[in-house]
Amino acid sequence: MPQQRLYYEDVDGKVIPYWYVLTFRPGEIDWDKDFYFYTPIAPFEFFERDEFDDEVVSASIYAADFIRKGHQLGINLKLVKKRIDQYGVDPYVVRQLIVQIPDIEEVLSYLPNKRTKSFMMMR
Repeated sequence: MPQQRLYYEDVDGKVIPYWYVLTFRPGEIDWDKDFYFYTPIAPFEFFERDEFDDEVVSASIYAADFIRKGHQLGINLKLVKKRIDQYGVDPYVVRQLIVQIPDIEEVLSYLPNKRTKSFMMMR
């Protein structure tokens, strides 16, 4: 599952969301599939915008790239890969997917308000 972070700016004492960032391990995304599904968690890590590591190869994703399936979010990899291909970049080197303003408010509405964990008890 990707690491989920929210990068923000402090404007007059208010936390303003700037980027919702999904960071993946190498090879975690199978770009040959149509969708990548993951479970959004909240709360997730908050970082100031200037803490963003811009040396990690990243690609933008938009609210229209997301679908909901139960408690999971899916990213339409076909759409994202098409945009990445326009820049001649091998999608397998992309390690971060970034939702930017203005899509961030819509995507944040998909995320749960609290962290939930399901488990099964064995007797």
